[in-house]
Amino acid sequence: LSDLPAISHAAPPCAHGRPPLSTDPSGSWLRNVRPRLEEWAAEADDMAVDEVASPPDGAPAAEALESQWVETPVGRVEVKLSVPASGRPTALALLIHGMSPAREIIWEWGCIVQSMRERSTAVVYPNLHSCDRTAPAGSSPQDVAVALEAIALWALEQLDSGTSTPLLVYGKSWGGARALELCIRLNDGTGAAGLGPAAGLVLACPAVSKMEDRAARVAALNLPILLAWAKDDDVIPFASSEPMLAELRARPAGPTIFVPVDVGGHRVDRMAAGSAGRAGLASKLSEWPDLAL
Repeated sequence: LSDLPAISHAAPPCAHGRPPLSTDPSGSWLRNVRPRLEEWAAEADDMAVDEVASPPDGAPAAEALESQWVETPVGRVEVKLSVPASGRPTALALLIHGMSPAREIIWEWGCIVQSMRERSTAVVYPNLHSCDRTAPAGSSPQDVAVALEAIALWALEQLDSGTSTPLLVYGKSWGGARALELCIRLNDGTGAAGLGPAAGLVLACPAVSKMEDRAARVAALNLPILLAWAKDDDVIPFASSEPMLAELRARPAGPTIFVPVDVGGHRVDRMAAGSAGRAGLASKLSEWPDLAL
């Protein structure tokens, strides 16, 4: 409303095309302008509602990164790489998306890219839909794991700290299952040469119900694991978190952190936005390199 003329009880010149109040005792100008005031107020309310109702979208932050193409044993994969502006990275985070080919799903982990960069954590973010043999709809877990290992090795080679940089793996839904499988491979020594065990794992509503021998394979992991789930998830219901959490907490070694959030559905960026504050998911995701290491 800053462009509205100020109302004064003095009698200034009619610079705004209205009579001074002292010469307009009937108040006709105020009666004429009131409808416009109410209209402006309604427009402001509509804008506020729109801002609240518009769901957060992590994709733009990731899409803004330059795309590079990395050769893997199963084909070329589009990859985004974010490197801290100054200093050697303290860790590399590998982000793995869910099943849908929609851009907002492929790049939803973008919600943490900037905060990771500020914490001196490099990020490598593949678009697995860009290669036929890694695309979620028709790929095998083996092919995806081999590609992810090649992508992680490529990213480590781009960093000043090289392959000694700790690797953190983040996965959501379908990508959560692939993240878990990758960490199991790296932990038991069946992964690519040059890659040691992952230093930490983040699982957001992982689609792991069909994983064979899951409990036994999870029990062998001794790395820190963060599990996040939204109570309003209508794709993989929140109740699915209970058996997964029980298996993680039953591991002989390795801490487990569980972060349930009230709202967010089946989207990491919305889960993070709906769980603010020091103890919220957004903070935990960004601080995970510090917590895991």
